[in-house]
Order: sequence, then C-alpha cells, then structure tokens
Amino acid sequence: MADCCAEVGYGETTIEAVLDRADVGPESFESHFAGKEDCALAALNQIVSETLARISMADSPGEQAIDRRKFEGKAIVDLIVARTSFAALGLIESRQCGSARMHEAYESAARVLALMAERIEGGGGRPGTAARAALGGVEAVLRRELAGGNVRRLPRLLPDFVYAVLVPFVGPGEALRQAKLAVRVAVEEEP
Repeated sequence: MADCCAEVGYGETTIEAVLDRADVGPESFESHFAGKEDCALAALNQIVSETLARISMADSPGEQAIDRRKFEGKAIVDLIVARTSFAALGLIESRQCGSARMHEAYESAARVLALMAERIEGGGGRPGTAARAALGGVEAVLRRELAGGNVRRLPRLLPDFVYAVLVPFVGPGEALRQAKLAVRVAVEEEP
C-alpha cells in the first residue's frame, strides 16, 4: 500500500495495484482488510509503531532527556530515509488525500510526538501548543523534502530539526549547543 501510494498517490491507488505489488490474491487481502482505507491505516500504524520503537531504542537511560532528543531525531530521520514510501504515506498522503480516519491517525501520532517533545527536562511549563508548533515546522520541511525526492538530504538537516524542536523549551543558547552536538550524531554514520 505504501509503495503504491508513493507512486501514484492514495486517491489513485487501487486495491488491484496493491494486490499485484504484494503478489497476493483478493481473498488474502479481504481476510485482513475491509478495504483500501483499512489497508492504508494498517500501513500508517506500522510506520507509527516503527517510529516509536526507534525512539525508545534511541533513549539512553544514562543520558539526560534533553541530550536524548538528538538521538531520537536521528532515529526518526533514519527511519524516514529507510522507509520513504511509509513516511510519504504518513506525512503527505494521510494529511492531504486520505480519509478522515487516516487524518485522525496522523493527528494522533503527531500528538504522541508532541508529548514526547514536552518530556524535555526543564521545559519550563510550556504548553503542548509550543511542542506541536515546533514539530509543525519540522514536519513541513520533512514533507517538502519527501515530495521533492530529497530524502537522502534529511540526515544533514538533523541539527536544524534538533534546534527547532528544542528552542521553545530551553531557549536559543541550549538549543544551539544541542544542534551543534547533533552535527556529530548526524555525520557519524556517513561514509
């Protein structure tokens, strides 16, 4: 489903195309999904589950919460690069072309990420709106890069993402310090 949506968009994706891509028959599809929307929701749930799993693996108990943000951000960026079609379904198609249920799934995942951003120690009691606004800017850049086919560029943007998410909570000085540390995290796996 995610690959088909990445190629032609959710609106143009047909169950037949998904069946051909997955090399399964209609009976197998119907035993798992009530229709195209259910299949798309399953794909969305998959990417959300993988995102949360990568974030939890990135958390190091010995690190302070603020220092972990760069590793969590890298985990998300790495997942987007590895699973581009799922990321496009989650960040673009579910918001722009999907059903109301798909949009609700997207919003639910965004709220979870905003809550995770709020866990930053020393957050100063900023409301959830600040976390959601910070994530909104990052989301916009992610969507632009995905839509433009520039997904391989995302790891280099990690320092900018770290800064954008942290600045409402810890101020520009600490956010800049963390962004500079994220430069090392972003390039440590590059060849």
